[in-house]
Amino acid sequence: MANRLFASMVAVLLAIIAIYYQELLDTFHPTPNLKVVDSARDITYLGSLSFAGIEHFQNIFYAEAPTGPRRFAAPVPTRPVKGSVIDATRAGAWCPQGTGDILPFTSSVTNISENCLSLRIARPPGTRKDAKLPVAVWIHGGGHALGSASDILYEPDGLVKLAAADGLPLVYVGINYRLGLFGFATSEALIERKDTNAGLRDQRAALEWVRDNIESFGGDPKRVTVVGQSVGASDIGLQLTAFGGDQDVPFQQAVMMSGGPGLNFNSQPDLVASNTAAISQQVGCGGGKDLQTLECLRGIPFEQLTNLSVTASRAARPPFGEAYFYPTIDDDFIQDRPSQLTRARKFTKGIPIIASWVTNDGAWYALPTTATDHEVLGSFGLWLHKLSESTKEKLLHLYPLDDFEHMVKSEHEGQISPQYYRAAQINRDIWFTCPVLDFTWQYVKNGGVGASQVRLYEFNQTRYTPVFDSMGVSMWGVAHLSDIPYLFYNDHLRAGADNSDPQLALARDFSRIIIQFVHGDPKGGGDRLQSWPPAFSNEPSKSSTGDVPSHISVRLFGGPHGSESATCSDSTTETDMEVMTYAEKALHWEKLFSRCAFLNGQQFREEAGV
Repeated sequence: MANRLFASMVAVLLAIIAIYYQELLDTFHPTPNLKVVDSARDITYLGSLSFAGIEHFQNIFYAEAPTGPRRFAAPVPTRPVKGSVIDATRAGAWCPQGTGDILPFTSSVTNISENCLSLRIARPPGTRKDAKLPVAVWIHGGGHALGSASDILYEPDGLVKLAAADGLPLVYVGINYRLGLFGFATSEALIERKDTNAGLRDQRAALEWVRDNIESFGGDPKRVTVVGQSVGASDIGLQLTAFGGDQDVPFQQAVMMSGGPGLNFNSQPDLVASNTAAISQQVGCGGGKDLQTLECLRGIPFEQLTNLSVTASRAARPPFGEAYFYPTIDDDFIQDRPSQLTRARKFTKGIPIIASWVTNDGAWYALPTTATDHEVLGSFGLWLHKLSESTKEKLLHLYPLDDFEHMVKSEHEGQISPQYYRAAQINRDIWFTCPVLDFTWQYVKNGGVGASQVRLYEFNQTRYTPVFDSMGVSMWGVAHLSDIPYLFYNDHLRAGADNSDPQLALARDFSRIIIQFVHGDPKGGGDRLQSWPPAFSNEPSKSSTGDVPSHISVRLFGGPHGSESATCSDSTTETDMEVMTYAEKALHWEKLFSRCAFLNGQQFREEAGV
């Protein structure tokens, strides 16, 4: 009995020590001598050192507080007075959004404010001002409804530390931008004043701040790679097609993780304008489209607007409120449907791209109880509400139920229907895989970059398996967000996630490839990038069947058979299948050519409004 009691006490003590240690990992402490001086502007930034030894500068404002007359308006760049000393030792507020917990491995949202247009910078210790290091800029996801660069999910220390250890140091920048109603409200008055899509304009302003100021932090403004996930990736595509491609973008490369601009459904402004007017009516400003209504909204307390808009968004688009306030055509920043802009060659050229999806990207868009054709179609019906009956029938035909029966695990027998996996796969392809394939293919095909400058990957591993098990959603598998901790080489994921050596080994491999891409330099592990074949043929005009290429090459990361590259063709025969590798068979099973040919075809694109 005494031994058991002692063992229990030891276990409790170890748990307390573990919690304390975790808090230390997340602690930043001001360092008197850690400062950056922008001598040209006579501005001093005070930084802090993380427990991992990485230098951080946080809550640096790139735009004035978007309050009062600046609410629902394009960002106004900050102009600190000469001699300013900016305290950048602590994280700033998140942009207005719903508060509370989101997922077990993400931060709880507690501190929100309109004065949120800030960025965070992380760099290796001792970085000199003249270091000229390449820069990786992170645009977070969250469905334009939630998120922040300060979320623990995006902790950059592992990435920065690994890059420096490999002799390929970089500067990391994460940006906050307006979300929800505050970032994407629209009306005739806003369109006339060119104040729409404020969240996208925030991103552009932050990238311009990096271009103009990052040199003081040891970064090279001519070697900036923008990295985004989910709508962060989609927004990179919208930045490339912004203003009809008539303006250069303030970055030189892009990594688009699980997202292309094609997931910007229903891009005409009608729906978002109606949602904006509904909130306006609730606060007593009327539902008008004129300047008077806009001025009234600018006088309402942000807490009231946040509560009402978040409640309305989540009620209409549960659970997070995605696709209630989002980017729309405004004849300025977004001049047409994104798929039309790429086909019309209205994009900024010369940007090498890595783009991707994860194996079960659509897993959480379908209810685990999905068991009928009607429920399969309903899994995306809230977002795609203009699909014709013929389109719905075609989707069911392209994704026959027989294809998914083998996916039901023995422990789920009798509980999970193959219809769930069918719905998850359709959602994955609609939201992520086919938009990614469409954007990158059209970008190459229409002269954006040479075929050798675009690569694709599919991620087939997750560190969240124990977390999903504890949440009761083990069927999610390699769900959306799964590749993020591998990118950031986070070795202490929370909530019981898998921090085992094999997972960290894969994280090192994947993170190193992205670091290599950011550097754009074949030294120090360049073979990893060089051995990754381009996504498309060198002669795209001869390798097309309508809206999809005739063959693609994809790098598969993780999975039971390890990482390898695979090439798949639309003319694959049964004989070809016999000599295929595991990765090639897996890619062939996804039927991307026939499915994306329809999802990227004119009929579906018009009905989806992408």
